[in-house]
Amino acid sequence: MRVSLEILKPGDSVFSVWDSHVAVKKPSGEVEIFQYYLDKENFPRLSEGTILVTFGDGVVRTTVNEHDEDEAIEVTTF
Repeated sequence: MRVSLEILKPGDSVFSVWDSHVAVKKPSGEVEIFQYYLDKENFPRLSEGTILVTFGDGVVRTTVNEHDEDEAIEVTTF
């Protein structure tokens, strides 16, 4: 079986692949990490959430709806 993850946008490049994760480097220098898995019927799926490694001062921010900043939770970890 061959699985195709069509997640790259123009200017993106694959930074790393390990286990069931793909790290994509954005033109801005940010890295977005995607996770994929096989469901119970053995179909490939992408997890709904991603991890975005970006520039900042040690703040971890979780956003339920990336289009609505009011639904964000912010946790300072450093």
